[in-house]
Amino acid sequence: MNILAFTSKFPIFFVVIILTILLLHNMRRADKIRKKTYDDFLERESKANSTRKKALDSVDYIVIPYEELPFTLEADDEVISRCLLRMEEFRTEPTANFTGVSNTDLKLMYGAPNISHLTRCDNNFIILARTLQEWAARLYELGHPKEALTILEFAIKIHSDISAGFYLAARIYAENGDYKKIAWLKRQAEALNSLMSAPIIKTLNEKYPDA
Repeated sequence: MNILAFTSKFPIFFVVIILTILLLHNMRRADKIRKKTYDDFLERESKANSTRKKALDSVDYIVIPYEELPFTLEADDEVISRCLLRMEEFRTEPTANFTGVSNTDLKLMYGAPNISHLTRCDNNFIILARTLQEWAARLYELGHPKEALTILEFAIKIHSDISAGFYLAARIYAENGDYKKIAWLKRQAEALNSLMSAPIIKTLNEKYPDA
């Protein structure tokens, strides 16, 4: 019996064999890719761990404009009071935004001995971004959109990727009829080095297509 006759009598069996062969081929290829990716990571990590300490002059530390933020407004409110206490801690805490930058990259850029300091800076930024968002949202709830916007604009300028901050700022701009500022928000979202960039832009475009 030749192959053509066999396949014509058992087409399903033949298809299963072909699919199995293709599946095994793809699995082997995927394994090779994963192994190469892992080997490349180990090589970069080894290089990073051996990188000597470098100067931190190029680190873009966050400078909080305390004189421009509404520290006295609704200070007796429980939520705001908690936010203000956190904000005071940043007067002596180093803060920098390393969103989207891996620890391996940080070690390669600034040296392995600096990683603890850099991680501390990044963790502080995460806390700062969340505090600014909570503070602004509460002020907006209490009827202070202008002051809430001041906080949100600062958070966005330091590249916070908290989507709620972009959406609340857009809402306030829309309430004021300031659609040029919503266009600014979209540009800021495009500049984010974060996975949140695309969904933020998508949502802003859907809600404010003419901005």
